[in-house]
Amino acid sequence: MTASLSLAVIDGEPRIDSRLIAAELGVETKATHQLVDNYSTQFQELGSLAFKMEAVKREGERGAKHEKFCLLNEDQTYFLMTLVRNTAQAVELKKRLVQAFAECRKRLEQPSGTFDLAAMTSAALRELAAKVEEVATLKAAVITMQPKADFYDHVAGSEALFDRSDAAKLLRTGPKRLWASLRDWKVVQASGTPYQKYYDLGYFRLVPVLVHKGEYSIPYQQTMVTSKGLAWLKALMDSQVMPSKALVVGEVQP
Repeated sequence: MTASLSLAVIDGEPRIDSRLIAAELGVETKATHQLVDNYSTQFQELGSLAFKMEAVKREGERGAKHEKFCLLNEDQTYFLMTLVRNTAQAVELKKRLVQAFAECRKRLEQPSGTFDLAAMTSAALRELAAKVEEVATLKAAVITMQPKADFYDHVAGSEALFDRSDAAKLLRTGPKRLWASLRDWKVVQASGTPYQKYYDLGYFRLVPVLVHKGEYSIPYQQTMVTSKGLAWLKALMDSQVMPSKALVVGEVQP
């Protein structure tokens, strides 16, 4: 049975590594890159071209070499395949690409799925942020008087999880600044990992994610802020900009 193709999800959009396409076609990566360069205008009309550089060390070579590749969205991928000669290998790859993108879209459309948790979290954040902004516009006076209550109403009942960047955006700060403060407050360790008691309180959760490196996917555990934790952090920040020790060790009260 042919192995499924590995896709990365960037900002909620499935993309595929150009090196993987070259490998499946049995050609050198520079061959696909040449096609992208030659028709860059057409590719950019189908979406932004996400070029990346990666240090790669191959057996028998001295030192690592920087390898250029790009992450193509679905339309760009199909356009690239129209530029490839229809060999039996290419036709089979086209079929597998259609199946891979279709399966990825299907999984991303299922809120309760676990195909790409980071992407789903970003989508949940955008929806949540839109609701918060709508309430802020319609009920500005109430939000001014009771910011913690409004925020808790919108967030605490949600099952969404947030990475550092998403949590910081919703809290209207930067991820580095937020995590630096959490270190000062003894919520997270020097490594950036929360202390176990905050996992136990339900403020953070470890979730399995995949980091895509070329043809390989590397699993690791990523710390995510729960909806309960986000509401708790907001309560801390609202209390006095910098939270008191009493609030750091306690639970937020709705």
